[in-house]
Amino acid sequence: MSAHSDDPARPEPADDLLILVPRGARPTAAAITQVARNAPWLDHAGPELGGTAGGTIALQRAGLGFDLAGLAPGVPLPVPHPLSACELPDDFAPASIAAVSLRLGPHIEAGRGSLAILREWFALAAALADSLGASGIVWTPAGLALGPALLARNLQAWAARGELPVTLLASFNPTLDGAVQSSGLAFFTGQEFRIEPQLVGGTQQVDTLARLLFRHLVYAGPQSETGHLSTPDGHPLRIEPAADGRTIRVWPG
Repeated sequence: MSAHSDDPARPEPADDLLILVPRGARPTAAAITQVARNAPWLDHAGPELGGTAGGTIALQRAGLGFDLAGLAPGVPLPVPHPLSACELPDDFAPASIAAVSLRLGPHIEAGRGSLAILREWFALAAALADSLGASGIVWTPAGLALGPALLARNLQAWAARGELPVTLLASFNPTLDGAVQSSGLAFFTGQEFRIEPQLVGGTQQVDTLARLLFRHLVYAGPQSETGHLSTPDGHPLRIEPAADGRTIRVWPG
């Protein structure tokens, strides 16, 4: 249950954004407070909160409230598996890490799909990861473990150009029947997409198509009817919600 509420009907907060720290060096709330005193990227830290996930402290950045949970000496949070690793340090060892969770505070939870909130959320996670000597972060909606250099590079580009950083938010995985399935879109729309085998060409080609579809669907929102798009080189696509409503199938034409 959220540290901010004793309401039994309130859902457990989602651990969507995890920071991977050495197992024996999980920070305490007091250590985070100390970091915050000289951190230009943080408005302030505190108060320390209760909660079932171990120690939790409230943080504020750009006027937005977050909770950092799973702090020592409380119970460590589990690290999800499997993960797609992206530019993690060479000495990364899953057995030697633990996770702390940077959660949206209750006052901004309803805006979790807002790109403005998302950018501040990731920026705060990156700054905390750097201060704590973390191996990286995990974006659980896409099953991605992201190394510090990759994270910094993409956040800088996001701030400079405003382009949605698909590398941080989505993964695209081959299926047994030759299609490609997205992971991460459902965080925004409640749906994932599947590029049908007829459209799967070379690795670079399908990655470019997947990124185009991800960006389009994040902005377009949930799909309930068949629609049409064109690739940058002019090939027509048909996007069609599956019967279950949770998958968008992408076909030629």
